[in-house]
Amino acid sequence: MSTMTELEKEVLALPPSEREQLATAAWESLVDDPGAVSNPEIDPEGIALALERDAELESGALQSITHTEFMRQTGGSDE
Repeated sequence: MSTMTELEKEVLALPPSEREQLATAAWESLVDDPGAVSNPEIDPEGIALALERDAELESGALQSITHTEFMRQTGGSDE
């Protein structure tokens, strides 16, 4: 098995769409893992906020934006 550093390099070398798929799968694995919230290495406040935002998106209370729009609004650079 690769070390975390090797794995990180491999992930970052993937095209953006594949990195997005991988990030989504990783996130969903945390959401569905009952032990994740009690893990001191995971930010429970961040997970709670993300779950709250997800619920707001699901209910229609918030509208999602594209990655490009997010980058424009935050002043980041887009690939």
